[in-house]
Amino acid sequence: MTTLFLYLVIFGVLFAVGAPVVLSLAAAAVAMLLMKGVDLIVFAQKFMVSLDNFGLTAMFFFILAGEIMNGGGMTRRIIAAVSKLVKDIPGGLAIVTVVSCGVFAAINGSAIATMLAIGAIMYPAMVRQGYSPAFAAATIGAGGVVGPIIPPSIPMIVYGSTTGDSVAALFAGGFLIGTLILSMEVAVAYIVSKKRGWGVNVPDIDFGDTKGIAWALVFPVMIMVSITSGMMTATETASMAVVYAWFVGAVIYKEFRIRELPAMMATAMRGSAAVMAIVGAATAVGWILTYERVPQQVTETLVATIHGPYAFMAVTFGILFIVGMIMDLTPAILILTPIFMAPVAAFGVDPIYFGVFFCATLTAGLVTPPVGTLIYLGCSMSQSPLSEVVKELVPYIIAIYAALFVAVVFPEIITYIPKQVLGLYGS
Repeated sequence: MTTLFLYLVIFGVLFAVGAPVVLSLAAAAVAMLLMKGVDLIVFAQKFMVSLDNFGLTAMFFFILAGEIMNGGGMTRRIIAAVSKLVKDIPGGLAIVTVVSCGVFAAINGSAIATMLAIGAIMYPAMVRQGYSPAFAAATIGAGGVVGPIIPPSIPMIVYGSTTGDSVAALFAGGFLIGTLILSMEVAVAYIVSKKRGWGVNVPDIDFGDTKGIAWALVFPVMIMVSITSGMMTATETASMAVVYAWFVGAVIYKEFRIRELPAMMATAMRGSAAVMAIVGAATAVGWILTYERVPQQVTETLVATIHGPYAFMAVTFGILFIVGMIMDLTPAILILTPIFMAPVAAFGVDPIYFGVFFCATLTAGLVTPPVGTLIYLGCSMSQSPLSEVVKELVPYIIAIYAALFVAVVFPEIITYIPKQVLGLYGS
């Protein structure tokens, strides 16, 4: 356990002083290799081998598909269609925001991309209808949480590429738990808005026409079916998503401008490259921890003190809650995955169930103070103090973690669709 403590100290100090995550991980890996007398070429080997993974390219294509959706008018039409359904309900715009985040998440797979894309349209609309800036930002941030849970999911791609678990099974497992979280967020938006009198007797906001909305609504279904049916891999589906988003935006809606494509590709490249750099550095750390038998030591400690898979999942829930509060999503997944894999096997926990729960709980940390990335995006969007945005987020945070706790008690929420659709995990 000394190795684990050493790693946490080195990484924690660098992270605390503001060093980039990838630099903190790389420095921790190099320092431990030097202390153990291992040739530094091992770091370069593990870094490069981890990136030689076809599945990781799906990140780039899903992000690019989301960018093309925005530029081609698909995102606006989704918001307009949802708005027409709930415009007469108290808190209608707040509900539109959350539901639109869910639909966009079913195509993009990124929390930040979901929040920025939907927020650019919905934040000014909510403020114009009288919602407080802090609540509007909190609602958009809470909606962004479902981005990496409802399939497709970039964190699940990263997790699956690390563990070797079926990405299709992980995606299928995320559908019901993501939908449950989305439903509870809708309930929070409705209750809070009704209590405060928001969204009642207010002028409608015109988000434009919904002509051709069927092309947008069938998009998430195509992605889910193509992956879970085995027709395409996650990367092939992501590539198809780019072509489909371009076709609809350029040919059907006629709003996509080819001159905007280079900027969209640059955004997708930056987003995926940042994640892949972290994957490389974290893989080197994971190798060192495995070399020093840290996962086995953690397993022995947990087995000696915890009895049964339910107790293990309850303890894991607490650990992930704490980690999610202080660490960003991708590094947390990559750092903890090699440590938890052995205990998961020892306690007989279904690996797909654990993977989905693991990613979803860490994703909830994006709106959990003090480090939650989406909190600070909300503060920047609304120009509201951190304390105000966090205060408005509290009901959403309670709803999100309540849904996750339900998944601990009833694992079938995650396992049902993978079992029904795929038959066996990993198929």
